[in-house]
Amino acid sequence: MQFPRWAIPAAAALTASGVLLTACGQERQQNTSAGSAQQVRQPKTPANEPAAPETATLEVASVSEVGKVVTDGEGRTLYRFDKDTARPPASTCLDACAKAWPPVLANDQEVQVKGVDETLVGKVKRPDGKWQVTLGGWPLYRYAKDQSPGDAKGQGVQGTWYAAAPTGKKAGAKATQPSRPPRQAEGGGRWAGWTTIKVRQDPDLGMIVTDGKGRTMYRFDKDRPKVTNCSGDCRAKWPIVPFNGFKKLRVTGVDRSLISFIERKDGKPGECQLLINGWPMYYFAKDAQAGDTKGQAVQNVWWVVSPQGKKITTKAGGDGGYGGGY
Repeated sequence: MQFPRWAIPAAAALTASGVLLTACGQERQQNTSAGSAQQVRQPKTPANEPAAPETATLEVASVSEVGKVVTDGEGRTLYRFDKDTARPPASTCLDACAKAWPPVLANDQEVQVKGVDETLVGKVKRPDGKWQVTLGGWPLYRYAKDQSPGDAKGQGVQGTWYAAAPTGKKAGAKATQPSRPPRQAEGGGRWAGWTTIKVRQDPDLGMIVTDGKGRTMYRFDKDRPKVTNCSGDCRAKWPIVPFNGFKKLRVTGVDRSLISFIERKDGKPGECQLLINGWPMYYFAKDAQAGDTKGQAVQNVWWVVSPQGKKITTKAGGDGGYGGGY
């Protein structure tokens, strides 16, 4: 079978590790979680890491309490990782993560499929140079603690690992090692006080960044990376997106390595503002409900934000007559 072209992007460069102590009293620790992707290259492949099979195989099996899942040729459950991306495909599981979650490696041979739509199957080049099998764009992994066919001990681990369904989507909903409280309505209950970042598909603008309630985020051309130039009347019209610490951060659809913050000098002591790719994030006061993008192109300096933190300059009827705040 031929792999779809979109399944073979160039590997992206990733950030280096480090610890950042800030005036906001937050400690940012990078490259500590199993799912962190902080290096472009891996050390030499460990001896216990499985080599690429002569022919990768994808099959379908039923697992108790999970349902139909994709397995390898030996019947081992295969998984996908929420911190990876499918469009374009990209793996963020390296080093210690890849030891716990060995990637399903591919070679130049066709991937053998049984019960899986072969048009969903592809491969992606990992940052370490190896090729990894994908399903629906999602890189596939095994779980080191699964000891025999039918095991699915990786299901729900850290709230980010899930068995792959034959469609490439997540299988089941069982979480064996939840690291988060039960899901409740955004902005309420146990999620109150959290900084939540998501993305959504806007019909005119494409994929844009929002908060957990669906409120659109914006960036300002008169700012600079890590510098805000919106205060006073501007801030009243363009409220900041607060940052409440990395321990109260939920991110879906945006690379966590792009997330940082600055301490505001015009607010309460210790008040922090969210940055995406270095740019301060704001709301627009005239956006009355989730999905509104009335701030788009205001004064030709305010823009919605892509998942990469870049401005999207496509206009969507922004209220150009509004004061813009600066």
